[in-house]
This record gives sequence, C-alpha cells and structure tokens, in this order.
Amino acid sequence: MALIFSILCLAIVAENFAGTYATDYCNLKFCKKIKGHTMCTYASPIPATLCRQWSSQGFNDAERKAIVEKHNQLRKKVASGEEKRGKNGPQPAAIFMPNLTWDKELEIIAQRWANQCSRGHDSCRNVERFSVGQNIASSSNKSTLEEMIQSWYNEVANFDRRYISTYGHSDEVGHYTQIVWADTTKIGCGRIKYKKPNGWTMHYLVCNYGPTGNVIGKKIYEIKN
Repeated sequence: MALIFSILCLAIVAENFAGTYATDYCNLKFCKKIKGHTMCTYASPIPATLCRQWSSQGFNDAERKAIVEKHNQLRKKVASGEEKRGKNGPQPAAIFMPNLTWDKELEIIAQRWANQCSRGHDSCRNVERFSVGQNIASSSNKSTLEEMIQSWYNEVANFDRRYISTYGHSDEVGHYTQIVWADTTKIGCGRIKYKKPNGWTMHYLVCNYGPTGNVIGKKIYEIKN
C-alpha cells in the first residue's frame, strides 16, 4: 500500500511539473522529522470536502503579476527607508532587499494546501532547493489580493526595529517580517473560493516563500547606515 501511494504521489508531481521538477515529496529529507509533505499527504489536486461548493481556484497571469508587484512595492518601501510606522521609530533602510519572482513549484504546493480549506499552516511545504515560509489570509468579504497582502504588511505598526538584526518569533508581526525578509527571493501562491456551512463565501489565500524567512536568531535584513 505504501509503495502504491508513493508511486501515485510521484505520478501527480510529474504531471503537474511536466518534467521541470522531479521531487519525490514523500521522501523529501527536509520533512523526515515532521509530518508528511503537503504534496504527499494530499496527493489529489481536487479540493477537499471542507471546500464546500468551491467555485474557483488558482490565478491567471495578471493576478500572479499583481501579487509579485504588490510584494515588491512593499519591500521597496521598507528598503528605501520610507516606512515610518513601527515601535520605537520608523523602519530603517536596507542595504539590499531583492525583488521577489514567481515560482511555479511554490505555487502548486500553496494551491494544494489552499485546496484543503483547513485553518492554519501545513506541516511541511519545503522543496529540494530550500525551506519554505508561508503567509495565509482568509476573508469573508470581497477583499482584493492586494488588500489581503496589505493586511499582512500592516503588522509593521507593531514591529520593533530593534529586532531587525536578530529575529525573534512573534505572532503579531510574522506576516510582515516574511514579506520583507531579504534572503527570500521566490514566491508562489494558491487561492480558493468556497462556502462555509453558514453560507458565507470565503476567499482563502496561501502564499509560500523561499528561501524561508522568520528564522529565529537570523537578521531580517542588513540595515543601511
């Protein structure tokens, strides 16, 4: 049974990536000490039963571009020293904070988790190239993609600039710090629209980032003097 499941997982990966990635997610070394990888645990790309009456999933090219541009706009704002919010003063400028680029593999993994319509983060979403971070947003109104990303970034108002050089975990600002993590260069997101049992329509957005940010003890970015 285990062999059949592993083969099924690999077949789905091969189909999705069309030969670009040949990762065996069921045996990925980054996930051995954690619960299984999302692509292995949820082998089917079909939305789960929790995604009641789902009506759409994924993005078109224009939406992918909008997500990347919104992230890079916010990164540039911080890197240039234009962000005046934050605890203990405005955010200092960065020596270097590169633009993010879209990553298809991260997108597919993010979409697979979005298709579970499950609250919280998945256990393992890493790829062979690097560990992967994640931001999640859920909205019952008609928030745009840009507005959902902005809501993550707005945590900057609670971020203490003294911790830029040595990151310490905080649920209050983790979405913001992942967005501006300087060593992160790739992004891929997934989305699904579905109905909850109470009839509310939900918009569920998952963005995966690599290499991951929010590493305890590491710097978020190098401060420009």
